[in-house]
Amino acid sequence: MPTRTLPQSQPTSASKVSFAASPQHGQILDIGGSCLKGVYGDKLKDTLAAIAESRDMPTLPDELLYDDKGILIWNQIISIPEFYQTHDEIALFDLNSAEIISHVTKNVTIIDLGSGDTTKVDHLLAEFESSKIPATYLALDISKTSLDQSIAGLVANHSGPDAVVSCGGLWGTFENGLDHIVKIESPRLFLSLGSVLCNDPWPTALGHLKSWASTLRPADRMLIGMDGHLVANDKDKIWAAYHSCDDLFREFFVNGLKNANNRLGYTLFEEQDWEFMAELEKEPTTRHRFFIQAKSDIPLPEYGTIIPQGQEIDWFDSHKYSGQDVELMCSKAGLTVIKSWAAPNSKFCQYLVRPKCDRGDFEDHDSGISGID
Repeated sequence: MPTRTLPQSQPTSASKVSFAASPQHGQILDIGGSCLKGVYGDKLKDTLAAIAESRDMPTLPDELLYDDKGILIWNQIISIPEFYQTHDEIALFDLNSAEIISHVTKNVTIIDLGSGDTTKVDHLLAEFESSKIPATYLALDISKTSLDQSIAGLVANHSGPDAVVSCGGLWGTFENGLDHIVKIESPRLFLSLGSVLCNDPWPTALGHLKSWASTLRPADRMLIGMDGHLVANDKDKIWAAYHSCDDLFREFFVNGLKNANNRLGYTLFEEQDWEFMAELEKEPTTRHRFFIQAKSDIPLPEYGTIIPQGQEIDWFDSHKYSGQDVELMCSKAGLTVIKSWAAPNSKFCQYLVRPKCDRGDFEDHDSGISGID
């Protein structure tokens, strides 16, 4: 698939951290979210250092994209008809929520990793309500505003006299979440929706999955959403998902550049200095890639050098893995796939997994991905 330049847009002009295990219905716990600005600044400086030292492909932090304004733009993007992942997961919950729930224990705590817009997960929570199975839902996210809005909406849907689902938020990063979840004593169901947890190159995705798998207890379960569309058969569908609203994507990235400048304390990323590009790769795995490319040499005063013309900086990758590869990744992470479901007329799937119990569980098999560990 050839690269593509996104259209030009018009120029536009600390709190205390809580250590409770679970928030009350409608509340949001700060598990590290109030300290995020410093973390983002460090990641951004790592990107600039990679450029200055001519290291392999530098990458801008995704977190720069998801401030209060960015979240609103992103919610518009994922709602377009061509962005099939959102619609497919809603369909999967409508079809399979009862079966998913049959695999978890009563009074389970559901932890939604990188929750974002909670509209689709409410289709799962509705099944808990209709089945009268008590549960606690916790949305983990880096955007406080998004959590405020999402939890308020969920509370409105789960506060009647017969409601059995309690809803709250955890404000922080995945790292904060890993530290915090050990305090939750009830059985847990972890949700990785929209390809969140495995949306990385194979070694990185496997490392993330291993981190969460290491926290699972025997009664815990994880539901992993993963896009299985591959370039070989589905390149037009994948491309349309990311290029049917180019103006929105450009607004999304321009807002992220402004956030980068705010973190740096000076203006390094001027919109007119960069091309917003995209391409669809086939090897080593299917990846849709957004990146920015310098139109000319850009001074990098902090390092006494320049960002050279033509320099590419990765931003917002979307990796796709087949069912065989997801099962292999889970196996290598110490997990067993209990059941998987494909959305109707789609290759977007959900995988319900548990910790491996013995050698009789799924063993490694050959993969179409080379160079994996």
